[in-house]
Amino acid sequence: MNIGNLNPALRLWAKKTAGHYMPRFAPSKDKYEYLKQIIPRFMRDSLADREADKRLLLMSSGSYDAQTEAVYMKALESLGYEIHVATAYDPFIKDIFSLFGISRIYFYDDYFSRIPLNKLRSEAENIIDGSNEQDILELSQNGIMTGKYAASSVMRQTRKSSFDLKDELLRSLIIRQLAQSSLAAESAENILGDIRPDLIWVNDRGYSPVGQIFDLCMKRNIPAIQRCGSHKSGYEILKRYSAPGMGSIHHHSLSAESWEHIKNMPWNEALWQEVYKELESTYKSGDWFSEVGTQFNKTLYNKEDLISKLSLDPSKKTAVIYPHMFWDATFFWGKDLFRDYYDWYVAVIKTAADNDNLNWVIKIHPANIVKARRDNYSGGHGELKAVYDTLGKVPGHIKVIEPESDINTFSLFQIMDYCLTVRGTIGIESAAMGINTLTAGTGRYDGLGFTHDFDSKTAYMECIRALEQVPPMTEKAVELARRYAYGVFMLRPIHLDLLEHGYKQDEKGTMVFRPLFKNRGEFEESDFVQGLRDFVRSGSEDYINSFHNVT
Repeated sequence: MNIGNLNPALRLWAKKTAGHYMPRFAPSKDKYEYLKQIIPRFMRDSLADREADKRLLLMSSGSYDAQTEAVYMKALESLGYEIHVATAYDPFIKDIFSLFGISRIYFYDDYFSRIPLNKLRSEAENIIDGSNEQDILELSQNGIMTGKYAASSVMRQTRKSSFDLKDELLRSLIIRQLAQSSLAAESAENILGDIRPDLIWVNDRGYSPVGQIFDLCMKRNIPAIQRCGSHKSGYEILKRYSAPGMGSIHHHSLSAESWEHIKNMPWNEALWQEVYKELESTYKSGDWFSEVGTQFNKTLYNKEDLISKLSLDPSKKTAVIYPHMFWDATFFWGKDLFRDYYDWYVAVIKTAADNDNLNWVIKIHPANIVKARRDNYSGGHGELKAVYDTLGKVPGHIKVIEPESDINTFSLFQIMDYCLTVRGTIGIESAAMGINTLTAGTGRYDGLGFTHDFDSKTAYMECIRALEQVPPMTEKAVELARRYAYGVFMLRPIHLDLLEHGYKQDEKGTMVFRPLFKNRGEFEESDFVQGLRDFVRSGSEDYINSFHNVT
């Protein structure tokens, strides 16, 4: 049967029926069979103690982590939420959620099929004519950043730092993704109209169609809670977004309320040692952001051995450049001094080449390895290619640490005098270690008194050209950095104490999931469930761990 000859409704039905036998859905089937054996049967029953009077829409990441998402949803049933799930089509996803008594499942394809895509493609072609890259990034549709979501998808597919509309392949891709982004924006209206949620729950919102739904919710003052990985296994981060304009706030940041509380709490050396040991132990074990495998198979070097390994001049100070991955949802966290991560990176390494008063180390992001394997990408790393495209032969005072290097990042704190990042997590760690940290963008931890921030590219580059002249951090700045690190790494993570939840140190960072509860009492009495319910009730922006011993 040629399903291309069927009408759209029948074509969608045929596609779904065939999906049960498609090889790409085999992992979903295996996941369902595994979960069927380990999920306690009581989870199929409602845990609500009253009739639902609110609706929660989960924007699911699909079978990859539906089981953890479902645990969150079951914990919230007793708060009066009726659970609805929207996700990409997967023939086994309903079966997986059914193990948790969740049956209201909606597929994006069902909404996409209502809208003529050819018309949107024609409109996208007309938009592209006469436009440049910045024009595309600024495109919006009914308050939804359609251009940024299209660009984000193209950059992930191609692993490029930007898209040249004169390149026929990239032009074709951006037209297709602009049409898809507009399709998602129009579908968002229908999805929210059908479900009418009081709260939405998201994970990664830097891509279509979750991003479009998130933007529309912000416009309509429908609160959203974002869940994302923490710095170690068994812990996650929760942040509430509840008003227009909040979307650019990074999920790992501290809210103004949280930061004010942490700044005013009693502080002592013991609290800093607690943070230091947390960082040291998670790096040493390889568990540091193990969700993306940042420290798998790495070695902690002492200072002398590391200086020797990198052939550094011990008489000079050392600056380390930490480039972001150019292509990974790059447009959504505050404002950048430079056009994009690539533009910043190239400007900095050019200046580094001219300044041999310092040792310069370029630390390519180690998450490149696991993310490439998950995406079945076999090309080179863009940040590495940019070094050689920009410099040709790398000067002797610049050293490059490739993602495959065995150097554990924690080793670098011993030799580093300056940390250069746009807004990476490394800036929090480095500043807390007393290392001067220079930001090149807003939206996370800038402007709080412990980083060097700039109002213009000119001022930034003037500082970089004479970086060795920047004096050490003050004691006050170091304390602020350590307080911030305490808030982010010790107080913000929620502990999934009712699960064995983590990532194997294998080539894809394979997820580990196993329930540690056997009955409803054990489930509801867990610190996780109680803390989660308290957070959702509170209306606060940040989940803060109330079980942590803080005076």
